[in-house]
Amino acid sequence: MITPEKIQDNLIRSYADRTGKFFIESFLATMSGEAGKVIPFVVFPRQFEFLKTVSDPLKKNCVVLKYRQSGISTMSSAYITYLIATATKERPHTVLCIGNNLTTAQLLITKIEDFLTQVPRYFWGDNFYDVNDSESPKNQRDIFKIRNKSELVLFNGCRVIARSAGDNAARGISAASVVIFDEASFIQNSVTVFSAVVACTASVPYAKIIMISTPNGKDQLYYNTYIQAVNKRNNFEVVDFKWYQDPRYNKYLEWHKKDENTGEVEVIKEEIIKTDGTIYYDEDLWEKRKQSGFLPVSPWYIKMSKTFNNDDMKIAQELDCSFLGSSNNVVPAEVIEMQLNLNVRKLTEHWNLSDPLEQDTWIWKEPIPGHRYLMSIDVSRGDAEDRTSLEIIDIDGRDENDMPILEQVLEYNGKKYGDEVGEMAYRYGRAYNDAFIVVDCIGGTGDACVLQLMALRYKNLYYDANEIRTYTAVRNNEDSNEPKEKLPGFHQSSLRWQMISNFRLMIMNNEFKIRSMRVITELETWIFKGEAKRPDHMDGCHDDNLTCLAQGLFVLQFCLLKIEKQIEKDRHILSSWT
Repeated sequence: MITPEKIQDNLIRSYADRTGKFFIESFLATMSGEAGKVIPFVVFPRQFEFLKTVSDPLKKNCVVLKYRQSGISTMSSAYITYLIATATKERPHTVLCIGNNLTTAQLLITKIEDFLTQVPRYFWGDNFYDVNDSESPKNQRDIFKIRNKSELVLFNGCRVIARSAGDNAARGISAASVVIFDEASFIQNSVTVFSAVVACTASVPYAKIIMISTPNGKDQLYYNTYIQAVNKRNNFEVVDFKWYQDPRYNKYLEWHKKDENTGEVEVIKEEIIKTDGTIYYDEDLWEKRKQSGFLPVSPWYIKMSKTFNNDDMKIAQELDCSFLGSSNNVVPAEVIEMQLNLNVRKLTEHWNLSDPLEQDTWIWKEPIPGHRYLMSIDVSRGDAEDRTSLEIIDIDGRDENDMPILEQVLEYNGKKYGDEVGEMAYRYGRAYNDAFIVVDCIGGTGDACVLQLMALRYKNLYYDANEIRTYTAVRNNEDSNEPKEKLPGFHQSSLRWQMISNFRLMIMNNEFKIRSMRVITELETWIFKGEAKRPDHMDGCHDDNLTCLAQGLFVLQFCLLKIEKQIEKDRHILSSWT
């Protein structure tokens, strides 16, 4: 029999660990498909990240991107069990489980019910447990007031309700503290359902929404929520689950990389530390391998791929967690995936580069003395949907192997306009070695920005010559031959298609390294639109960063570099005369 001292210790440790990890691993068991039996619950590293996110009072909501059979629905049920077990009558929890159908929602209820029956009875208080008499009626008292497939109501006032997605999903529920959307990307009329359900959390200041799903294309609710969260434009925190981070599935893990020229496949085998194929867990190392072009493979992954009849689309969605691009995309899905795996650098919570004055600015590299930088600016029109984009490109970048590259080093995407953008551009331009600045002035949206730069006497601005449609880069100083009445900036609207074609080709050939996840999300919704097949963003999406980068790279290739080559050529000619 457990001692009162042990009971007290268990209670103290459970209440102290607000992630619920101690409680879950100490008192709950779950069915293991691998072992074929019920085993004690073990929280995997990524599952612990999920627990830390949903339990953090400073992080409002959570959106989870998962592979098939990730166990995150079970983990969510375990966490809800912890919340109920540690709740009080004064502050009970109401949990609403929404599924794409009633069966999906009821599965969550079933798991929560099972876990609640496993909770040691001393958690329910003296009326439900007698430490001195195991035969006491207290030990048999039912903790449930209502117990069926669609609803659980406990003595402490906690409720768990299962509803199918629909207009009436939240009917009769006025104060939900937790809402779980399971398989959110498969919900029909998802935006309408979401709006109705979220309303029932409005009166609970500590309410949380947990949205869980495997990808299902670019649906209106889940995909949009995930993308907005990645770009830090809503109050959701992202938790990504990759199959190779799961100790059940990464046994005998290998990394494969095919040489496109020779066809040979380079293989890296992870070191095995147990006879069952268990390997060392190292997320940072695996991320570096993905960025180097390696793809993960394991016996489990091969078996699951065969289960899906080696269907690339199914494998991409169910195992690789990929939001597949439409065949109508301006940039093919495989190119977006390549840029994502090889080049994108996600800014973690502890990333050491930031601008304390601008939360919407992402920085990947500090200025390097001697490097040339180009800044491209696309100023917002000022409406609710449009945003200002500012991109800085390192012309003299170097990769890990000291090979020359063109790469993003800084990006701003936010709601600044006019003079404010000019002031910000001046500050960043001076910091990045007096970067060469090109501002989109088509339609006059960038005029206030360039006027502010000129007022601040910024010396390295781009001018174009409309009458001959050739480009000249000049210094705005006393020696310039440029007419003083002419504003700097990019004014050639007729060159939009050439800009986009050049940008598309550069990222397809990996000649430009995309670092920003915001750019990747815009690429995924950048399509050929209408009968004219005009490159544009999907309805409700954006392409501000894409057009800004396209402008900068076009000017870089067809203006700045050509002029610098001509200057170098002239220098050699002059030196030959001396």
